Amino acid sequence: MNEKRFWQFARDNINEYDKVLLLTVADSSNHSPGRQGFKMLLTPNGSTLGTVGGGIMEKQLIDYGIELLSGKEEKQIKRLQHSLKTDLEESGLICGGYQTIIFSLLASEEIKSIDKILENLNKRENGILKLSYNLFEYDSSQSQKDDCTFNYENDTDYIYKENIGFTDTAYIIGGGHVGLAVSQIMKFIGFYVIVFDHREDVFTMNQNTYADEKIITDYKDVNQFIKEGSKSYAIIVTPMHMGDKDALCSVINLDLKYIGMMGSARKIKTVFNNLIKDGVDKKLFDKVHTPIGLEIEAETPEEIAVSIAAEIISIKRKTE
Repeated sequence: MNEKRFWQFARDNINEYDKVLLLTVADSSNHSPGRQGFKMLLTPNGSTLGTVGGGIMEKQLIDYGIELLSGKEEKQIKRLQHSLKTDLEESGLICGGYQTIIFSLLASEEIKSIDKILENLNKRENGILKLSYNLFEYDSSQSQKDDCTFNYENDTDYIYKENIGFTDTAYIIGGGHVGLAVSQIMKFIGFYVIVFDHREDVFTMNQNTYADEKIITDYKDVNQFIKEGSKSYAIIVTPMHMGDKDALCSVINLDLKYIGMMGSARKIKTVFNNLIKDGVDKKLFDKVHTPIGLEIEAETPEEIAVSIAAEIISIKRKTE
């Protein structure tokens, strides 16, 4: 989901309709189609943006949300069980698991907080969104260790907190054909995309309309532009082994969620050996995913991009 588009949609529709409803998955189990942090906006005319899990459950939540917007309902939280036999409210699904939905009515009073969210998204800095009974608040100066936390006592005593501002970021090192294809798919799955290349006139960089940023710099200097942390993913796809060596040397000591490098087994061995000669601790290579991507016999740039995206999704989900 594009966070900027999401919150701008909220702001625009408050201006048009005076209010909009935010649905947030505050808590969920592994089998739930709506995962913690999923969000949807609902306008008084029934327009939506985002998802809280889809299917008949989402339709029922939208119907309930319309009732909330019209003042016919008041309950601001629903705890749903995806089962026909449950002590909680049935969701309409039978896949097992549960999820908790918070309904937050956003009006003109919340525009200030929404503007702070948009400002932090532009600066790519985290703040904490806080949702509780009759509360929507954004603290732009703080962040927390876990992206999402939820504490529930009862239907009027609960608190949900989420880091919002710095989004998952793909740092694609190499702006050639593979870099272009990776940019497209990573943008499609909701990442902020930054592409590096050392060449000023490469046509695939000029054609790359998917990247949020395109930076021309020596590969050995890319670390100067990379923000460390659990939302940062380095993807090395330069057109030559010396470029791979310089790029890997630049990022190998950074604290990143993922480092992947494209190349044959022979090229990878050469790059690693050269870096060891330069004094790099070979134990650091254990965190490098190479050959990059899931093994799907990929050949074309587009197929390679799919395999890379799949590997990143797998790593991201396993540690959430």
